[in-house]
Amino acid sequence: MVTAIRPRAAEPAVHDGVEQHSIPVTIAYHLVPGVLILAVTVATVPLVQAAGLPAMAAMIVAMLAVLPILLGHLLWVGWRRNGHLSLAGVVLYRRHLPYWQYAAWGVAVVALGAAMYWLCQPITTYLIDVFGWVPRDFLSDQVADFAGFTKSALVLTFGAMVLINALIAPAVEELYFRGYLLPRLSRLGWRAPLLETVLFVLYHVWQPWYYVYTLLTMAGWIFPVYRTRSIYLGIWAHTLLNLVGNATLLLIVLGR
Repeated sequence: MVTAIRPRAAEPAVHDGVEQHSIPVTIAYHLVPGVLILAVTVATVPLVQAAGLPAMAAMIVAMLAVLPILLGHLLWVGWRRNGHLSLAGVVLYRRHLPYWQYAAWGVAVVALGAAMYWLCQPITTYLIDVFGWVPRDFLSDQVADFAGFTKSALVLTFGAMVLINALIAPAVEELYFRGYLLPRLSRLGWRAPLLETVLFVLYHVWQPWYYVYTLLTMAGWIFPVYRTRSIYLGIWAHTLLNLVGNATLLLIVLGR
């Protein structure tokens, strides 16, 4: 008797009315933008240093170059879907929550981020040594790396960092990663936010020594975004965490 061998079922093209991405496509959508940010940063460091600015300024240039690409991709997908510039049906998870939940999760994420930052310091220090081959002059955000720069250069750099990294980047990244990519993994159930968290951590390829810290911190809003289906919660928590982090580093640097 010959038993027919059934072909392996293909990954569903649609789940709960949402088009699904394959795992390889999902990985590419996460990692390619990170590699682009790293590449632009490396290429731009000599220019910002020649202008008397910290190497961190190169990261600002990189985000200004790559973030419009992410937003442009969403608009392009929306144009193909809707026939005009629109994010309808492209960026999902737009459920609105009571205001107190935004406040509660914002405080919780900032507290989690602060706790994980200090608790993970031994791991971060170890990983800095592990990734010692990575040039520190364009990847560092340590206080000592800002010595020798004028106060005006520091204020300019950090001011731009707050504007781009704390206000603009979180909104664009949440639209792209949580509003666009995460719903297209919904077939995986609870594994969708887990995979999304891991891939979003790897997206930060320019700071590998923070991988453990970012993994533990970012899970604090990625899982709730998936559970509540609200990217607004993610935008708020992400923005608040980056804002507090950038402002704290600026105050420490200026104090030194």
